[in-house]
Amino acid sequence: MTDGRLQLKFGGSLVEQLGAQLYPSVTATVAELISNAWDADAKHVWIQIPFGKWQPDDEIVVLDDGHGMTRQQAQDTYLVVGRKRRIQFGNKSESQGRLVHGRKGIGKLAAFGTAGVLDCTTIRSGERTDFRLDYDRIRQLSPAEDYEVEDVSELQPMVTPDGNVLEHGTRVRLSRLKLKKSISQDQFMRSMSRRFALSESEMQIIVNSSEGLKRFDIKCQFRFPKDGIPTADVNVAPDGWAEETLINENGDPCPVRWWIGFTEKPLDEDAQQGISIIANGKMAQRPFKFESSQGTEGQLGQEYLVGEVRADWLDTGVDIEDDLIQSNRDQLQLEDERLQFFLDWGRKRLRWALKERNTLRRESTYGKVQVDDEVKEILKPYTKTEQRRLLNVARTVSKIPEIDERGIADTMKSVVNAQSEKAVRELMEEIEEQDDAFQERVWQIVHDFGLIDARRVMSIIEARLATIRKLKEAIKNGAREVPEIHKIVISDPWLLDPRWNIIADEVDVSTLGVAFDPEEGEDGLRLDFIFALAPHPPARLDEVIVVEIKRGTDARGKERKVTPEEVTKFHLYVLAVREHYQRSTEHPAVRGLMITQAYTAQADGLRRSLESSTDVRLSFRTWDRVIEETERMHVAWLNVSKDRIAEG
Repeated sequence: MTDGRLQLKFGGSLVEQLGAQLYPSVTATVAELISNAWDADAKHVWIQIPFGKWQPDDEIVVLDDGHGMTRQQAQDTYLVVGRKRRIQFGNKSESQGRLVHGRKGIGKLAAFGTAGVLDCTTIRSGERTDFRLDYDRIRQLSPAEDYEVEDVSELQPMVTPDGNVLEHGTRVRLSRLKLKKSISQDQFMRSMSRRFALSESEMQIIVNSSEGLKRFDIKCQFRFPKDGIPTADVNVAPDGWAEETLINENGDPCPVRWWIGFTEKPLDEDAQQGISIIANGKMAQRPFKFESSQGTEGQLGQEYLVGEVRADWLDTGVDIEDDLIQSNRDQLQLEDERLQFFLDWGRKRLRWALKERNTLRRESTYGKVQVDDEVKEILKPYTKTEQRRLLNVARTVSKIPEIDERGIADTMKSVVNAQSEKAVRELMEEIEEQDDAFQERVWQIVHDFGLIDARRVMSIIEARLATIRKLKEAIKNGAREVPEIHKIVISDPWLLDPRWNIIADEVDVSTLGVAFDPEEGEDGLRLDFIFALAPHPPARLDEVIVVEIKRGTDARGKERKVTPEEVTKFHLYVLAVREHYQRSTEHPAVRGLMITQAYTAQADGLRRSLESSTDVRLSFRTWDRVIEETERMHVAWLNVSKDRIAEG
């Protein structure tokens, strides 16, 4: 025992928690370096970054013409982890009076999410300082050790890509890059454009000597407030943004500016879907949907959703008690009750926008159907009365969210093929006499199942429910992935999601350019399924889902836990499939889904980290959840069919 005072000490592994795990992507790393340049009153930032496959000697270099640091300033500010920058120096920059981005003094550790070595060169008032931080050395420190920063003897001048020698500024060079593959140039520029809303007159960001970072922009089929406003008191500014003033729980005004848009096709990258929140020119919340749990109508259209909200008041405090943004600075403290009014407002605006978008889309779709050549061909053999009745079907079906011209034509064909039956003709006449809501509900069933007869629908659903029970028993009784679970899913892929179509199963990943050392009990070279979400041919494939399944229990009924190695392997499978599809000109979005029952503690931490990553969309669900959701949906459809029979 010690007779002295107890002391709190910090080990080098803290850098791993504050760096590598908080900033898991190259965009997050570079964004922090750009923010440092902004806070240093830089007018220009030059980024050199390799795109495509990263080679062992590749580097990322971020150079700025800010005011730089003396050696003493580097020691007292940059090399102090956890320094409360705004308390020490206020929330405005030194000479330009900019509202600064830095707050907690951990942003410099973002480099270690991407690189193993950080070399810094900085010049101020003619004094130059060069030093190096080595990630592996730092994280091996014991709590009793300080890190001795290594001086670097490289005396290369700080030169801009166009050959100008800087008299002040900072250069950060990242080497020993850790990621397996780099981000693509298009993806990097899109992601970075969403992270910053800075005027080029304030600070220019130049990537690889040529392309300047532009403000985020995307072509939308519908964009609000241009295509409508939710209430008359919403002001529309000359630049096309909506303006409102919210009132927080203390009665303080909280102004916001916003726009919400919907693309014509689903967004390729899940990380781009949703509304991003901007505070002081920088993203404070990566694209999200205001933590909203929408109904059926509200869920439809979210994969087309994009937009921005500017709310500078989110980042005006100076201390942690004022902070409404998480430590990694790209997510809000969504559980903080002080944000409840803001989230409630966002959900309300999002519900309105989704509903308005679906209404506009239905009108647009029906307008296209009336002049569609295939629809005209379908109507040609029929009398004017019959044509009017079939067009009424098209009008009603066009109200179904997410249906396109192809879906309307298919539904009309289904009706035409069935109307030779007297009972079907009588049913169509009866439907036509009902109100719009009833008609839409009936034709939704026709569209979903391609059927008219509700009794046949009911028998199909009952058979599906029996299959769901079969899968539930298999998981409970320790069925193996191969062949038992695999065989069930191959036979009935709708068990995982009714919208999916199987592209392939048991895919040899070596054909995708990937190979792994097998683990005990498996060959380790195959992923389970590749599914697709796609419109009707010849439209291009919209989305590909890589599905990896793991058994729920072993043969003795003990819960089977997935290991970190299995989670990592799944992640690399998805990246390999994405790279495979990106070789085509119009490539689909690629995401991954792992289905299992439980994880080891370390695997669960890795799972949560990957789910929050913006690199590629990964989801992890339990068998209980998959089965419960599929069963609930089919029971609901069964009840609709029973109601229809009762009404008949």
